[in-house]
Amino acid sequence: MLGFDQYSFCRHKVRIMTKSKFNGKSRAFQIAVSAVGISVWLGAAASLPFIFTTRELLIIIALFPLTCLVGLFSHTFKLPEGIRFTDDRFTFTLVDSMVLLVALWYGPLPAIFIHGIEGYSSSWRIHRVKQYDVVRDLFSSGMMSLATASAALALKFMMYYGFNQTLSNSDHSLVAVAASLLVASLIHNIVNMGLVSTIIALRYEHSILTTWKQNFLWVAPMFLPTGTAATVLYYSLRHDLVITTIVGGPILIAIYLGHRQYRNSVSQRISIMEKGHRETIEALAVTINAKDEVTHEHVLRVQIYAAGVARLLGCSDTEIEALRAGALLHDIGKIAVPDYILNKPGKLTASEFEKMKMHTIAGAQILGRVEFPYPIVPVVRHHHERWDGNGYPDGLANENIPLTARILSVVDCFDAVREDRQYRRALTREEAIDLIMQGSGTQYDPRVVGVFITHLPEFEAEILAHKGAPAPTFGIEQMEQLSDAARLVAPAAGLAEVDEESAGTSDDGQIKALDVLRNATKGIPDINDLLEAFTRHLGEMVPFETCSVTLVIPGVGENLVTHAAGEHGPSLVGRKITFGEGVTGWTLANLKPFCNTDPKLDFPPSIAAKFAGYRTLACFPILAKGGVLGAVSLYSSSLGAYDKDHQNVLDKAVAILATALSAITDDPQPPIRLIVEHETVVPEPVTKYNSASLTLPRTQFESDLTH
Repeated sequence: MLGFDQYSFCRHKVRIMTKSKFNGKSRAFQIAVSAVGISVWLGAAASLPFIFTTRELLIIIALFPLTCLVGLFSHTFKLPEGIRFTDDRFTFTLVDSMVLLVALWYGPLPAIFIHGIEGYSSSWRIHRVKQYDVVRDLFSSGMMSLATASAALALKFMMYYGFNQTLSNSDHSLVAVAASLLVASLIHNIVNMGLVSTIIALRYEHSILTTWKQNFLWVAPMFLPTGTAATVLYYSLRHDLVITTIVGGPILIAIYLGHRQYRNSVSQRISIMEKGHRETIEALAVTINAKDEVTHEHVLRVQIYAAGVARLLGCSDTEIEALRAGALLHDIGKIAVPDYILNKPGKLTASEFEKMKMHTIAGAQILGRVEFPYPIVPVVRHHHERWDGNGYPDGLANENIPLTARILSVVDCFDAVREDRQYRRALTREEAIDLIMQGSGTQYDPRVVGVFITHLPEFEAEILAHKGAPAPTFGIEQMEQLSDAARLVAPAAGLAEVDEESAGTSDDGQIKALDVLRNATKGIPDINDLLEAFTRHLGEMVPFETCSVTLVIPGVGENLVTHAAGEHGPSLVGRKITFGEGVTGWTLANLKPFCNTDPKLDFPPSIAAKFAGYRTLACFPILAKGGVLGAVSLYSSSLGAYDKDHQNVLDKAVAILATALSAITDDPQPPIRLIVEHETVVPEPVTKYNSASLTLPRTQFESDLTH
């Protein structure tokens, strides 16, 4: 686990606000700076009553709220790292000009006293709402005290040795003041940025010089007006308030507006980069959907769960953003896994599982090529690690697993098991909670599990609040299909006469059987008669004990088992199947065939018991140019699996059925009879079908079953 805290470092004022890990070196440096800085401040505060008169002390004290007031007019920038911007921030104000003016007028001690208090108060003001941390605030105060002490001593040194003048004199030459304040402001900047760069470098184990170049060199020109502003204020105040307003006001306003313009340009650049990251995520989401379909709803729920747990565990904003992106992209590496492994309904072999494990490494490598402004790579690489160290790819255990990956593994599993899959039924809420609890301490981080389960009702309420709002698409869209013209295009080298997939159907018997089926179903005007002829001839080509034909009910959003042949047919006829329900519903929703899984998964418990002895199934969608018309489902107790030959014949037979259904004319049809072998069942109410109902535009569905 990575420990994260938020600290504030101030300069011109540059104030860096970041949540990041503190190792031993950075923590020791922080304590040392705080101790030395606070000691300097205490020494300055204790000396003031012995050096200044009561009137002067009151003036010095009055300057403190004025300095704080100047600090309120600030501009905040995100901190760059290379070509990207991080979530760290720094703030520009003209407080340094006020402090240097105090040092010139009253000497180093009052300047140290005022800036030390202002550093603490500004740090507290910025962070008091999100996270109060006295150690952070003391570090900010100590750093300001040291930077101001260095600048004030440099100012005194320049005035005395460079121009033979002391700070106690009230009449200083313009050259002496301007040059001395310029040197003092540079020293203040160097000390302040040096301390900040050092603690950041120690924290991330980088070079101090490299850290300074990447984070602060680009803003160095913005520090130059500090001494100039102090010089103008000094000479203006030597005359009167009117002169100060006339001369100093425009200069301060110009500096303020210049900083604001620069801030706006940086913000615009950040917006463009963030837009680029969003578009990159959406492009990757399209890639994921082409390989392993996900749904908007699943992603949104996992994002809400993950972000909620992360906030409760004290994760930074960047880590929460990483989790939001990780909820969508954590399986991007599956594009490197063969389809037959991803779609295999049964258990994987050892070699197949080795290939499946590689999706975590491949995903991390893919996303590592993009400079995301948040740490998404650890989420993707380690979301299959286990608390007990028996996960993959690196076998990390306990706190060594990134916290974000531990969070995602819990919440993603919880939501995934509550969705239907073609190879299993969804778990109830209570069953899913029990599953997560059983894995606590072995597969999952017990602390993450405890926080998630405890606050689950709150997360569910947030999910419920999103029900009425349009769901974000995350770039997930239905894959565009080839046009009819594109399907007719042949490769330049020509098509093979016989390919490996269709070799099983090349014998004369199967070709003849398909021709017989085509002729037997051609021109039948009644859907009921058509389905009877289809199932009768299909049984001569592909073995089954039970066959059902499900047709789409137009305009209703349901699908009806219209015809069933073989054993237990009466229990299937008239059954309504929603999109995504069981294997048949999954096939209808995804427009893809699915074969060789437990047939009982396609039925509710009341019907599944009748198919206890069945071993396998094959389900193919009935697809036509207008859209999905239905599905043909075969169930077998004698076959162990439908092989490639069976599937190829069934695919061609269903295509013949689709052609026959599409060719039915618009002539009025009698009520559809739900037909079983040797008996007829008339449903209530009677449903009519005609050609219009069979040529609706393709219904768009997203797979909500694939994880």
